[in-house]
Amino acid sequence: MNEPIRIVFLGDSITEDGTFIAYLDAYLQQQRPENRYTLINLGVSSETASGLSEPDHPFPRPCLHDRLARALQQSKPDWAVLGYGMNDGIYAPFSAERFVAYQQGMLEAIGRIHDYGAKAIVMTPPPFDHLSIEASALLSEGEKSYSYKTPYEHYNDVLRSYANWILTLDRKADVIVNLYDPLLRHTQQERKKNGDYRSGDGIHPNSDGHWIIAQALLSGLFHLTLAENTDFILRLEASPFFQLIVKRHQVLHDAWKEHVGHTEPHESQRFAAGNSFAQIQRTVTR
Repeated sequence: MNEPIRIVFLGDSITEDGTFIAYLDAYLQQQRPENRYTLINLGVSSETASGLSEPDHPFPRPCLHDRLARALQQSKPDWAVLGYGMNDGIYAPFSAERFVAYQQGMLEAIGRIHDYGAKAIVMTPPPFDHLSIEASALLSEGEKSYSYKTPYEHYNDVLRSYANWILTLDRKADVIVNLYDPLLRHTQQERKKNGDYRSGDGIHPNSDGHWIIAQALLSGLFHLTLAENTDFILRLEASPFFQLIVKRHQVLHDAWKEHVGHTEPHESQRFAAGNSFAQIQRTVTR
């Protein structure tokens, strides 16, 4: 029997949340039981690919490159998915210097993944939704203290530039997955129905958004073109099957993240004291 394809997800808090990974896992188990995939969530909150951090952030943002080599060596992926950009512009107006740091960070990550021998899958950043943030928290151009708490009101334009660049990397990465446009289109469509619609907190998408991300990955990686199906998600989320998948991913994510190591100072070892990483893996994969 062939070994399962190991897909590792590297990214910031949107990846760490893991909802879109749980959706992927549930869908593949239900719709492609003949194929075998192991999905590993190695997202870390606040992380960047650029190594940048805003002055007002409570601690220097973790950088992917501080852990990437160990993450690849330990998780042994066949495919590695990169999801960065939201934090890399540090919530400020466009800066050529910051843009270059993001480009260099992403290209270096792609190169390291290829050097390891895995496929590199790169997702665009999602859009920033200023209408899902309190207007009083948004800053106009020319201010000094931009951060995730007080973002630039037109930060979505910055992410559009970052997403456009990612879409040009078809000769660098093995697969490019466009999240920006379908997420933006979904929010615009929902807002036409309900002017008060909130896509999340402006930075992190809600469950609808995570399903859009999952659909984009299903299309890009597995060539499954799906119509948006809210009823499917509602049925899935209510099922004991899905709740078990979510719990399994939460436990494995915590264990994997601590096993690989990270520089997020406010994260602690949340998996059971006294259990080794190998013990946790055996327990949740039986």
